[in-house]
Amino acid sequence: MIAAACVAAFGLIVVFVAEHFVWPVLIGGSARLPFLLVLFGILGGAETFGLIGLFIGPALMTILVVRTDWV
Repeated sequence: MIAAACVAAFGLIVVFVAEHFVWPVLIGGSARLPFLLVLFGILGGAETFGLIGLFIGPALMTILVVRTDWV
């Protein structure tokens, strides 16, 4: 029971930090992407490219979303 509460608390902290600090600082309002797409872009970019992936991942995600919108 304690382990489940710790995992839930950790998850809430990660979501809070991502939504209130990562989103405005790294992405800003100009991307206009849903939160989950940005989060997956950040996490996937960081996993694939390392620290520079924090910036490359959301940029690639934006390109893919914009590219599929006008086709």
